[in-house]
Amino acid sequence: MKLNKASVVFLALGTLGGVAHAQSSVTLYGIVDTGILFNNNVKEAHLYALSQATSSRFGLKGSEDLGGGLSAIFTLENGYTTGTGALGQGGLLFGRKAFVGLSSKDLGTFTAGRQYSVSNDLTSTFASGADWAASGLGYGTRAGDVDNVDTSNRVQNSLKYVSPNYRGLQAGVMYSLGGVAGNFSQNSVFDAALAYTNGPLSLGAGYTFVKDPYYATYGNQGNSSTPSSAVTGATDNMNNKIYGGYASAGSQQIIVAGGSYAIGPATIGLLYSNTQFQNLGSVNAVGAIPGTKYTGGTATFNSGEVNLKYQVTPALQLAGAYIYTHNSGADNVGSAKYNQFNLGATYALSKRTSFYAIGFFETASGIDSTGKAAVADLNGSNYSGNNHQLAAIVGMTHRF
Repeated sequence: MKLNKASVVFLALGTLGGVAHAQSSVTLYGIVDTGILFNNNVKEAHLYALSQATSSRFGLKGSEDLGGGLSAIFTLENGYTTGTGALGQGGLLFGRKAFVGLSSKDLGTFTAGRQYSVSNDLTSTFASGADWAASGLGYGTRAGDVDNVDTSNRVQNSLKYVSPNYRGLQAGVMYSLGGVAGNFSQNSVFDAALAYTNGPLSLGAGYTFVKDPYYATYGNQGNSSTPSSAVTGATDNMNNKIYGGYASAGSQQIIVAGGSYAIGPATIGLLYSNTQFQNLGSVNAVGAIPGTKYTGGTATFNSGEVNLKYQVTPALQLAGAYIYTHNSGADNVGSAKYNQFNLGATYALSKRTSFYAIGFFETASGIDSTGKAAVADLNGSNYSGNNHQLAAIVGMTHRF
């Protein structure tokens, strides 16, 4: 719904006010999604619940023409759960996106606020878990979304620049200010990415470096704790057996690269990522999952994915993916391997409404980050009682 060249009522979760002027616009948009979820092993019990394959959201975005090809832009995007109406992203009012900036067709776009990383912008389309395999549920990602391709972690307090598209080539860079007095680099994030598109071929690569990841990214979901203000029983920012034992890491480095190629109705996608939790034992991760106490070194995850989408008819899409993740371990504490399979079908009733059915299966072996036998732990789910986990969701998505 676009509002142009007229006075408008600007509704933002109960706040009234605002006017759209000549050569400016405000757009209200969103997604309402709900599905029936089954998980065969959540701490050794079956789970039946309402959930969502695509994150439900409510957003406002706008632009104002400033002349000379320059526009002022903003986006405020809220996430919520359809089944309960509860806020997502840890209870933040605009937890999905909240930024303002300037955009120029010739010079690119500069924005400031809470945003997706440029690595996600330019590589997530190659991953099934950030595309058709229930990005809102999280189950379809590489183990625990360890490489953040499915944006489990947004970047707060960030300054972001994305270049214009020049003959298919586009680049971006981001820096997040840690906001810690006397220590400029603490809790900071640096991110850069590059993408190229030429006809049926798309390529992308990204690099992310995070200082104090337990607080800088994993903790910025609206319920984070800090050593100075934490109390007994503080929320665990990395509540995940796959990498939760590495909460004491002083830094995190993520390298991701991928591509896709369309052949008629079929699109083949490939993605590789290397994620390192570095300088283990250097951060006081208050409330973190109990496990092995690491005193140094680096834990490295290598993940690879191959996926295929096939447009059977204009309305029906079938898709499948295989994902392999290897955690090499740290401080001479074992390693773990995770294998995952995603299968999905989407049927569009219209451009705005569709039905879906998606299945997931993960197996685990070896020793996980806590120093115990690895168990299956689909991202967004509680861990399995053994080394495998099977889940499926069937539901409906409506966009407006």
